[in-house]
Amino acid sequence: MSDIFVMIRNQDNNALTSIDGIAFVTLLRQDGQPLAEETFDLIYADAGFDDLPVGEYTVVVKHELVEPQQATYDVKIISEDEVILLTFVYLEPEWVFLRIQAAVEQRL
Repeated sequence: MSDIFVMIRNQDNNALTSIDGIAFVTLLRQDGQPLAEETFDLIYADAGFDDLPVGEYTVVVKHELVEPQQATYDVKIISEDEVILLTFVYLEPEWVFLRIQAAVEQRL
C-alpha cells in the first residue's frame, strides 16, 4: 500500500508549524468524499496518510489565517509501493500560499 506524506514549509524551506498558534489541517478526499483528516505536527509541520490503495485522491491543506484558506493537490497513485511527498510552501510574513512541490518515491 502507498503513503502520502504532506509538509508545510515557509519560503526558506523551514517548517511552518502554525500561524498565531493555530496548526494547519490536511484532508484527504476521493471522488469528492472525505476519507481522513490530520492536524499537522506542531514540531515538524508534517502529516501523513498511510496504506492507501491505488487510485486518485485530492489532498487539501487548510488554515483560516492564510490566503487562500485552502490549497489542493490531486494525486494519482499508480502502484502499491509509492510514497508521495507533497510540500505546501507559504510566504511567511504575508501568510500567502506560494506553491506545491511534489515528488514520488518508491518504497524500498
